[in-house]
Amino acid sequence: LAVGSNKDILGIYCNRCNVSYWRDIVAVAAGNDHTAGLKSDGTVVAAGDNKRGQCNVSEWRDIIAIVAGDYHTVGLKADGTVVAVGNNKDNRCEVSGWSDIVAISAEFSHTVGLKSDGTVVAVGDNIANACEVNNWRNVVAISAGYRDTMGLKYDGTVMATAYDERCLAGWQNIVAISAGVSHAMGLQNDGTVVTTSYSE
Repeated sequence: LAVGSNKDILGIYCNRCNVSYWRDIVAVAAGNDHTAGLKSDGTVVAAGDNKRGQCNVSEWRDIIAIVAGDYHTVGLKADGTVVAVGNNKDNRCEVSGWSDIVAISAEFSHTVGLKSDGTVVAVGDNIANACEVNNWRNVVAISAGYRDTMGLKYDGTVMATAYDERCLAGWQNIVAISAGVSHAMGLQNDGTVVTTSYSE
């Protein structure tokens, strides 16, 4: 089921909540004006605005995870490769050369992949250095925000492209992360939450 407006910000009908006919869904992802669903057989369905091709997922196979940016959709395949469709402005869909990927994340204009060796790759708009992750190591989870990328390390500390060390100084024993439009959150192993705001 999906709730919300079936119209975009201009008031144009975009069909993004029409998912009642979907069956055998094991994961979902929501973009700006579209919705994607991963089926149990590794195929993907999508509904909503397709002006930029972000819903062209019908030929995907062997998908194990999906994420949606504002106008692009990304799928992680069982063999560790990645596929993407939609708006390719700033090369946010240029993931065909990726391999050994174990997790993916996408936001407004960039796409991030976590490799099995704990390194991270990213493509797309590098505003606020959101794609400057090539030197990251020992990462176990990633989260793409509107203008940044966060990485959770195996020791429970966090790295982020848009926040300096002072903003994350109190972040210890983190087990999950989430990057937003202008803020970030971390879940600690005792069930408490830490947060910080983005500032240029």
